[in-house]
Amino acid sequence: MIKRIRSSFFILFFFLQAFYAESQDLQILLNKEALPVMESLIPSRKNKTLQEYSRIIEDNRMKLKAKNQPENAFYQYKNTENFSFMALASRCCLRQETIATLNQIENAQEDISGRTLILPAVDGLFIAVDKGINSLEVLLQENYAGQTLTKNTIWYKIDGRDYVFLPDKALKGTERFFFLDSAMTLPLKSGDFWVSSEFGKRKNPFSGEMKNHNGIDLAAEEGTPVYAIKDGAVFTALSNDAVFGNYIILTHDLGTMTSVYAHLSKICVEQYQNVRKGDLIGYVGQTGMATGPHLHFEIRQGSRAENPRNKLDFE
Repeated sequence: MIKRIRSSFFILFFFLQAFYAESQDLQILLNKEALPVMESLIPSRKNKTLQEYSRIIEDNRMKLKAKNQPENAFYQYKNTENFSFMALASRCCLRQETIATLNQIENAQEDISGRTLILPAVDGLFIAVDKGINSLEVLLQENYAGQTLTKNTIWYKIDGRDYVFLPDKALKGTERFFFLDSAMTLPLKSGDFWVSSEFGKRKNPFSGEMKNHNGIDLAAEEGTPVYAIKDGAVFTALSNDAVFGNYIILTHDLGTMTSVYAHLSKICVEQYQNVRKGDLIGYVGQTGMATGPHLHFEIRQGSRAENPRNKLDFE
């Protein structure tokens, strides 16, 4: 599985790089800070910028139908109006995937409050040339590894990254399902736990040293069910580790992300088993180096530990 993923990525990488080398004269450099500012997405007679943006989008839609080249117009918008992602895409009258692939938004439930986004004026997909940095990018790179491009393909450089733009392309069935349903669920049911230790620097309860705590500890009664946070496969299911006790590591999103569940009283899955979001994988315990029953839970992007609160609402 991992070899297949790596092979597909390198095929895509060299495939795109080859066309990129031939098409640099068509590359468009986008400087987010230099783009015209969209102050608001709320329609009004005074909001001339939004009126002009809406006109360009409609004109581009007609140009695509007539197989003509659309206008390359972009705006920057800071979401101080706190629109959800789906509401923002609706106000722009664009497909969600157009805004998502341009702004590295992984799923439709992602919180974009306060974020500064680039708003394009024509529907399509922005496929990253270099290695995907989120699961949607990786999935699209896999699926478009054999895409035939031409010398008229439009290339963009945005925030230092190169993209190929495929006008009027939309997410396919499996891609759309992934995008709409890729949000994660909690590893324990809400109300069954309380947070006993946060992510980051803390004093080790055994040695007294200040060390990095690469996860979050969820105190719960022994035997509380533990669930897979999203679809994936069991990379590791080990018992009696000196530190983690009984623990599970799941891989997600073609191996780009892992989740760790430690100090379990019982493991309910086996190595290499596929799991779905919400599947029972074990039970809370206090095995290994634990001062009481709790779940030590981690999320890792590649080899880098990430604060689970950035992905999940632990209340």
